[in-house]
Amino acid sequence: MAPSKIDNGTVIIIDIGKNVSDPEEKNGKSFFEKARECAIRIIERKVISQGKNLLGIILLGSKKTKNNLSESGSCRHIEVHSDLQYPTWQMIRDLPDKPSKSKGNWFDALLVAVDHFKSGVTALKIVNKQIMLMTNFLEPSDVETSELEQAVCGFREEGFQVDIIGPDIYDDENKNSEFELAKQFVEGTNGVTATFEFTMRYLLFHKKKAVNATPWNVDLSIGPNIKIPISTYIRIKDESVIKKWTTAIKDPVTNSKSNTEYIEKSKVFINTENQMVVDPDKNIKGYIYGQQVIPFTDFDKGMLYDSGPKSLTVYGFTKASNITWQCLNGDGLSYVFGRKGDKKAQYAVRCLVECLLELKLVGIVRRVYNNGNAPKMYALMPVIDSDNYVCLSMIGICFKEEIKNMAFPNTELKKYACTDDQVNAFKELIKNMDLTKAYEDTEFDDTEAFPIAKMVSPSAQYVLDCIAFRAMNPDQPLPPPRDDITMLFKVPPLIEKRRKHQLDKLKSLFVLNKVEIKKRAKTKTNQAMDIDQFDKPSTSTTYAAAMDNLPIIDINSVKKSGPITKIGMQNAINDFDALKRDGIDIKDLVPQMIETIESMVYGNIDGNFSKALDVISHFRNECVNTVPSHYNNWLKNFRVELIDRSRNDIISMVNEKKLNYILKSENSLSNMECDTFDESQLYENDTVPELTEVTISSEVNDLFDNM
Repeated sequence: MAPSKIDNGTVIIIDIGKNVSDPEEKNGKSFFEKARECAIRIIERKVISQGKNLLGIILLGSKKTKNNLSESGSCRHIEVHSDLQYPTWQMIRDLPDKPSKSKGNWFDALLVAVDHFKSGVTALKIVNKQIMLMTNFLEPSDVETSELEQAVCGFREEGFQVDIIGPDIYDDENKNSEFELAKQFVEGTNGVTATFEFTMRYLLFHKKKAVNATPWNVDLSIGPNIKIPISTYIRIKDESVIKKWTTAIKDPVTNSKSNTEYIEKSKVFINTENQMVVDPDKNIKGYIYGQQVIPFTDFDKGMLYDSGPKSLTVYGFTKASNITWQCLNGDGLSYVFGRKGDKKAQYAVRCLVECLLELKLVGIVRRVYNNGNAPKMYALMPVIDSDNYVCLSMIGICFKEEIKNMAFPNTELKKYACTDDQVNAFKELIKNMDLTKAYEDTEFDDTEAFPIAKMVSPSAQYVLDCIAFRAMNPDQPLPPPRDDITMLFKVPPLIEKRRKHQLDKLKSLFVLNKVEIKKRAKTKTNQAMDIDQFDKPSTSTTYAAAMDNLPIIDINSVKKSGPITKIGMQNAINDFDALKRDGIDIKDLVPQMIETIESMVYGNIDGNFSKALDVISHFRNECVNTVPSHYNNWLKNFRVELIDRSRNDIISMVNEKKLNYILKSENSLSNMECDTFDESQLYENDTVPELTEVTISSEVNDLFDNM
């Protein structure tokens, strides 16, 4: 029987000898501490990814000598610490905390790792064999050139890849003869080398387990005769962070966990009337419809809707503009390709994609995933990537009852109009907050912040961090999110710096005045009068003395104010007539009149709107004799504002005073033929849903009455 295959196998060689015990810098970490942290992060990532990859650990410079090659007297102080197996948390717990005082040969450690691959697992065939070496190469290997070349050739033929993590072996400033030997292993086996800083930055975040995509194979049916074999692959899907949880019961006595022991659960049915246990065979399932329980027997199951076998049927094609983002739903996106190995199917899909793109159309399809599954509607949209592929993207679309239509008032009003300076200021703000240029060129390799399809989920990363922490610290409280995760929520410093000046400019262009709602003054309640205080003349004497000291003003001697230049709220009608007599056109007086009326209405405190209504009546009479559209357009917007402010009382007053629209019968220039107020005229956009009249038969109504 042929051995089963394993995709990847990794052996980590960690140097724990005396040569890695001293700190590299003052008050810094030693090479051993950095190597241990890096190894912990690698093991942790492999455990959480739940991949079927084997992992082994070899300690270089150990006090013990534990390997198969040590029987001949070589390969001393090299310990096979962990056999090739699936990674576990115990591997992290078993790593040594302190370096030893021994020294080992890194070249012998590579030979031990190769032997461990061959003899460690015999029933499995490992496809990709990786050896990670973590040492500072301060201990000489004492290997000859011919022996080294023979070893590199053997590593390459056996399919091994040697990666060196820790020192920068290509650094010209720190030249070492051992570095030249290590380069031959890296270059001869197509390996890689990286420093601890770069490796830890690469391991900052957890990644999903790499799995081969499983296609959903079906025939794409177009009409009764066309069937194209296609394969659908999931491109994006909303998934939980951890899919499978292993339930374990902790014994409080032995403080151990068991996966075989569990809490026994039982389910019983109890009659609420007599509190008796009912036999499950005598139960009939039902569904609650309102306050009524509708029984659902096995006979009713035969009457259920049958969606049919799995299928993907095209119902028709529609304009791409009809499919907006409001119509899309579902939990992911899929790509549709022609069936692998079927060139005719691939050519047909490509032809369909090009036709849809040229005609600006999308397909509407009905999808049944498998027998017994409910059908769903999807949209097929063309996708052409010149470098990679040509396919169809498939995403779910909503049914009519799932779409909520909302009506919004018209915003094309004069008071909402913006100046050119305000518009340009917002454009500059958007330009300064461009996330594609969020970092300096020398700060990061990529200047884009929060790139699409590359950002990790902060919540998912924190959940995985909590799992790793709980595995290593079962009795301690969970830590807060680390700084690397909280950085994902912060605005890039360069964006923060660039937007500050532009925001100050916007504040100067958009002057916002705080609106204070004045409360109506409370009327004073009558208080009880003290008879003893009533006879005291002090109050009247003081009041009389104050009145005597007031200066006498002759009203006739007061000079009249200058000419009227603006319509005021004190005497709006007279001001309007005076400005009109001065020769000012009514179209120039209309904005002032509108501003005055709205100020009198919105700024009213005492609740008496008689003066404002008189001004509205005078404004209407003037527009009846001149241009009716001035009054009609203003009244239309005025009603919208009153409805938004919930001031239906003012609308009622306007209707009672018969101050509605100027009709065509009053002035032929008017476009109003009916004076009744229709709220649907307030909105000029097409957001009000159309209602379809449904006729329900009397038999259905009788059925609900009987229920």
